[in-house]
Amino acid sequence: MTIYNAEFPNSSMIASASYDSDTEELTVYFRNSRDYVYIDVDKSIFDAMQSSGSVGKYFNSVKSQLKQKS
Repeated sequence: MTIYNAEFPNSSMIASASYDSDTEELTVYFRNSRDYVYIDVDKSIFDAMQSSGSVGKYFNSVKSQLKQKS
């Protein structure tokens, strides 16, 4: 099992995120104390979140493509 973690101290929207490569689940932890799990997510989405200039803007641009876990 490999889980990747990233913190976003400069984001006003997203505090951190984690990605489980075995289950392809992305968990996004928002600053408003909510967290959401997305399924069938390619690791490239998580990688792009880490390298984007604005993680919030990047996430908003891709979230419609993500399936939220029910």
